[in-house]
Amino acid sequence: MITDKDIDTMSTTFSGLTQATGRIMFGTSRTKYLKATIHWVEDFYRVSEIPTIVGMDEYSFKNELQRSLAREKIRKSLIKQTSTAADAASPGPLEKEQQWKDWEEKFTNYTRAHLGAKGVPLSYVIRHNDNPDTVTVHPDFLSKSIACAPLSGEDYEADRMTVFNFIVSFTTGYPSGDWVKNTLRFSDGRKSMAALRNHFSGEGNATRSLAEAERLKSTLHYKNERAMAFETYLTQCQKMHNIFEKENEPMTEEAKIRFMFKTVGHADLQPAIEALKVQQTAGAALTYTTCANHISTAVSELPEFLAKNRSISAVGRRDGGSTPSIYTADGTINTGHIENWKAVSSEDKKKVYKERKRLGIKFNGVKKDPKSTSSNSANANTLTQLRKQVKKQRREIKSLKRGSDDNDDDSDAASDAGDQFGGKSSKKKKKVKINST
Repeated sequence: MITDKDIDTMSTTFSGLTQATGRIMFGTSRTKYLKATIHWVEDFYRVSEIPTIVGMDEYSFKNELQRSLAREKIRKSLIKQTSTAADAASPGPLEKEQQWKDWEEKFTNYTRAHLGAKGVPLSYVIRHNDNPDTVTVHPDFLSKSIACAPLSGEDYEADRMTVFNFIVSFTTGYPSGDWVKNTLRFSDGRKSMAALRNHFSGEGNATRSLAEAERLKSTLHYKNERAMAFETYLTQCQKMHNIFEKENEPMTEEAKIRFMFKTVGHADLQPAIEALKVQQTAGAALTYTTCANHISTAVSELPEFLAKNRSISAVGRRDGGSTPSIYTADGTINTGHIENWKAVSSEDKKKVYKERKRLGIKFNGVKKDPKSTSSNSANANTLTQLRKQVKKQRREIKSLKRGSDDNDDDSDAASDAGDQFGGKSSKKKKKVKINST
C-alpha cells in the first residue's frame, strides 16, 4: 500500500523530529532501498507469486532490490513512449474476415504497447491461458508478467475495460462489431476478444487455414529466380509452417528439411543439397535455418541472380521524387540525353559537364574531336552530314526547276497535246506583235 511518495514523506517527517521524540535520518541510500523494496514486493504480485526472502542473504537480497528498481525505471520510460508506440502499432479497423489473422497479431502487439494499472502490458488481458503459466521458462520478466499476471482484482478490472474500449473502437460500424455486442454489458475486453476468436478462429476457419497450408505444401517449389525469387520461396515456406503450428499440427525440423530438399528443383543447386544430405547422413545436427542459409548462399552465386540484381541496381528511378541516374548500364557516365534532366542534382550535373568536357562533347552532342569513339557524337556527326547533303540536293532541285520554267515558252516538247484543243496553254494570253506599218 506504500508508494514512493509515502517513503519521501516518511523520511522528511522523521528527520524533522527532535532527538527526544525519535528523530531518524534515513539518508539517500536507505531511502532508495526502501523504495526498491516496494517495487520488489509488487513484482511478485505481477507474476502471481508471494514475496519471500527464503534462501537469500543480504548480498542477493540487495541485488534483487536493485533489479526491481531498474524495472521501475524501465516502466516509467515505457509509459512516456506509450502514445508514440501505440499510434505506430495501431491495427486499424477489423473490416472483414480475411483480415482476422493479421489483425489479431497487430492487436496483440497494440495491447503490448500499453501498460496497465500495475505496469503489466495489457496483452495479458487477452492471453489464451486462464491460469498463470508458471511452468514455462520465460525469456524476460516482462514476458513472464504477461503470461503470469493474475486475471482478478481491481487492477485487472480496470485493464479489461481499457481493452474492451480498444476492441469497440476497432469494430464499431463493421460486421465484426456484431460479434462483440453480446459482451457490451460486461465491458470486459477478455470476453469480447474471446467472442471474436470463437467466430473468426472457429472450426471452419481452422479448416480453411489447413487447406491453405496443404495447398502450399503440394504446389510450392523453386525453379529459378525468374519464376520465383528464393527469398519469396522461403517466405511462403514460413507461412506454411506458421499455419501448421498455429493449428496444432507443427512440422518437425526433419520434415521441413525434407520438404526443402524435395521442392528445390534448380539443377545448379543440387550439389549444395547433396552436400547437406551427406552431412545429415554423417550425423551432423542440421536445422532448417542452417539448410536455408546454405542454399541461399548458393543461390546468390547463380548467374541469373547476379544478372537480375545487376540490372536492377543499374536502373535509375525517376518516379516518387528520386533523382534520375547519370550512369549507363555498364557504369560509365551518360554524356548524351538524360531524361528528367531538371531533377538531376547539381553534383551529378557537374560530373556530366566534366565528362563532356573531357571527351570534347558540346551540349548539342557534337564532338570537337572526330576521332572520339563515343556513339552519341558519331550519330550527331552523321546527322549533320546528312542535313548538309539534303540542303545541297534541295538547291540543285530548285535550280533545275528554275531552268525548266525559263524554257517553257520555247519548247514544244514540254507542252501538252491537249493544250492545243482548249487546254490551259491555249487560254494563256498570247503576245501580239504590232507592225509599225
